[in-house]
Parts: sequence; C-alpha cells; structure tokens
Amino acid sequence: AQGFSGPAVRKVVIDPGHGGHDPGALSPDRKLREKDINLSVAKHLGAEINKKYPGIEVLYTRTKDVAVDLDRRGMLATEEDADLFISIHVNSAKKATSTPVGPETWVFGGDRSRRKDDSYNVVLKENEVIKFEENYKAKYEGFDPDNPQSMIVFNFQKDAIMRQSRILGSCIQQSLRQGPLRGNQKDRGMKEGGFVVLAYCSMPAVLVEMGFLNSSADRKILSTENGRRNIARQLMIGFEEYLESYGQNGIAAVQTDMPETQYRVQILSSREALPASNETLKAFPGTQLVICNDQIYKYKYTLGNFPNKEEAQQYCNKLRKSDFPDAFVIAVKYGKLVPAN
Repeated sequence: AQGFSGPAVRKVVIDPGHGGHDPGALSPDRKLREKDINLSVAKHLGAEINKKYPGIEVLYTRTKDVAVDLDRRGMLATEEDADLFISIHVNSAKKATSTPVGPETWVFGGDRSRRKDDSYNVVLKENEVIKFEENYKAKYEGFDPDNPQSMIVFNFQKDAIMRQSRILGSCIQQSLRQGPLRGNQKDRGMKEGGFVVLAYCSMPAVLVEMGFLNSSADRKILSTENGRRNIARQLMIGFEEYLESYGQNGIAAVQTDMPETQYRVQILSSREALPASNETLKAFPGTQLVICNDQIYKYKYTLGNFPNKEEAQQYCNKLRKSDFPDAFVIAVKYGKLVPAN
C-alpha cells in the first residue's frame, strides 16, 4: 500500500466468526444466522482489498460454512506471518429492541474483563464457542471460558502489537459509526477483552461486532446483501485509515520506544505450538513467541527484550544458572528471526 512508511502490510487474515455446527447469534425467528452474515461481509471486505491493493494477499480462516477451532484461527495468522488479523462478528443481547444499537470493536486485553457488565458478556459469549470443540478441556487447560482473566496464561500479545491493534480498532470503529450500522448516539466504542481468538495472534488484531441481531433496525441492514456490502465498505475505509496512520502512529511509535532489532533469550523451541497448559508458559507469563516457518522446530519461545546484545547476554547468563541451562541470545526484527550479529 502506498502513502505510509514502515514495513508494508502485505498479508491480511480475515476471520468470519463461527461456522458449521456453531451458528453464532440467531435472529428472534432463528432464520438469520450470524455465521452466514460474517462470511458474507468477510468476502466482500476481502474483495475490496484485492481490488484496490493487488499487492496485499488476503487469506480467510474459512471460506465456507465449516467450524474452525478458536485457537486455529489466530494461530493460522501467526503461522502465515500475516501483518493484520480482522475477526468479523455480529452481536446480540437477550432483550429484543426496535432501535439501532450499532457496532463495537475489540482488541486483546485482560484488564476490563473483570467488570460484570454487557462488555464482559460479549467476551464470555465469543469464548464460549470453544465448548463446541472436541476435547476442549484438555486443549485449553488453565483457561476457563467463564473467566477471561485466566487468558493470561497464553497471551503472546505484547505492547507494540497492542498499540497497533488499538490504532486499527479505533480506525475501524470510527468508520463503522459513519454507517450503515451507525447505531445510537452513544458510541459503543473500542474495548479490550480476553478473547481466545485474538490471544493467538502475534500481529495487530481486532474483533469487530458489526451490530446486534436482536435489534430490528440493525437486522434490516445485516439481512440484505447490499447492507452487508456497505458494512464491508466501511470496514475497508477503516482499514485504509489504518494504512495511512500506520507510519505516524503505529510502527513509528514502536521505533521510538525501542530499536527495530531487539535481542531476546530463547528458552524453548518445538515442532508444534505449546498448549496453554504448558508448565513453562504458566510459570513465565512474559514468554513471547517467534515463528520460523523454514525450520523444523519452528516455534521459538523467548524471554526478555533488549536494545543490544550485551544486555541480552547478561540476562541469558542469569537464566542459564537457574531454569534454562541451554538458553541463548537471538535477534528479532519486526517479529522475525534475524542473525544476532
């Protein structure tokens, strides 16, 4: 994309929420299913990006009506070295209404999920779909879908990514508020929550709740192909706003905070991604993940973040004397492994 500095956005993963045996939210007459709306809007958005930015590759977590496990959605984006992840959903509430309710946009974060209010319910609702998955208790051991705070055991998101996620979320939320699902006067805003699907993303990631299926005003737009196309158009405008602000607010902010090359200490590597229940990840919640697709042991787990090799080596020496005798220093640039000169 033209018009912004920093590393280009070359690959975007669009995630149509729900699918297969998991319909997501349903309209009061149960005829309109969230999973179908999500897929339709996702495809319209992907088509818009392809048309305007042929240099950006668009991938989907699903292109038909199939179930995809929550951890696979975010992990797919990480394995593919995607630069952005956009998860598309429709909201609902127990009480039907005729008034427009409108959109809200989420980024990963644990702090606010402690509140027992509507926001908290959205996080629970989206995480609860892991119960559709086979053997979910073993796979997500240590994570309780009824308590998003337990998410911290497998959160690979870090400050730089979080800042860029907030910029992306803010751009999308402001754009969605311009219509057609502009909602009521009070902006539902951009929020933070412990979403499983976002926890596995190692790039800026947002979850969009386009509107409410239990609102007849919102439903009128969500139910038509034209309405869905127009929502996708607003998502596209938000995406472009992010591209334009990326240089000033996103990657530039990261560069002022720390050099583009950081030195870390590798403590573990594995062929497969480690589960949330892994003892090391539980004991060291600051662990970061680097994925190297060209290596057999492609999942590299690291601790620390240093501007130079000397500081990283001092930290490495401490770790070798205690928990990790085989630890060594690596260099990471924009999330990718580079030679540690």
